[in-house]
Amino acid sequence: MSEVSRRFARSFIGLVWRLAIYFAVLIAAVRLLSMGYGRAMHGLGVHFAHSPAVRPAEAVGLGQARLLLAALLAWFITARLGRDTLGPILPLRGKAAAHLLQGVLWGLAEIAATLGAIACFGGYRVSGIALSGAALAYYLPLWLAVAVVNGLAENLAVMGYPLFRLARDTGWVAATLLAGLLFAAAHLGNPGENLLGIASVFLIGVLFATAIWLTGDLWLSVGMHAGAVLAEDFIFSVPDSGAVYTGHLLVSQLTGPAWLSGGDAGPEGSVLALPVFAVMLVLVWIVYRRRPTCPM
Repeated sequence: MSEVSRRFARSFIGLVWRLAIYFAVLIAAVRLLSMGYGRAMHGLGVHFAHSPAVRPAEAVGLGQARLLLAALLAWFITARLGRDTLGPILPLRGKAAAHLLQGVLWGLAEIAATLGAIACFGGYRVSGIALSGAALAYYLPLWLAVAVVNGLAENLAVMGYPLFRLARDTGWVAATLLAGLLFAAAHLGNPGENLLGIASVFLIGVLFATAIWLTGDLWLSVGMHAGAVLAEDFIFSVPDSGAVYTGHLLVSQLTGPAWLSGGDAGPEGSVLALPVFAVMLVLVWIVYRRRPTCPM
């Protein structure tokens, strides 16, 4: 075996065992935290009101908080075991706040453009306002918090250590595509999801990974994710990756064939979502492009 082949084999083996440890710790931590959460909620007698078809917003926020803690733990343990020199994955300095806010606007625009296209063909309708007064005062800050925690948790879990480690060993192009596949795979179990929805989630994952590639950290992608969650679940009040939650701002409906409206999957399950997300990817590349570097 040549020296080049030996170096490649060592690099590949190192990458595989690091990712195996990372996801093993992540899954185990999520399960342990969920067990502890379930027992604590049962012991306290806390139950969030919801219907069988609608999940409580509070519960999804707490679930994402558990994922965030698990991702932080998996990142720390794997990095220590692998002796990785970590780059600024979530730096609390520089353009963090600006990129987070810009990302929120990108995410809002992404969903608004998709639903606008769907509405032009009669697939999305609004018939009234669902929240006002005390209910609005409760759910607005709740969804703002849930959206940010969701963006932090899912982006860190898939686009944090795994993406940066992949980029170090495979380069950013391959790492970006692999991260998109991982992100799509994580949504396969969502009820109501469809093939078009999974394809859209793959593109969204590629979009998030590209934003990280171009900016060097997670803040822009976290904001994009948070903005999309806020737009779907609260502002435009449609299903999100096959799930529906409490606290919708509007009384709205996706109508017509599922290929147009997205159906139970939500707007990401519409054929019109694919070109919107593709255009968004091009725009982000144009706006933020710089010399790509891997900070690990």
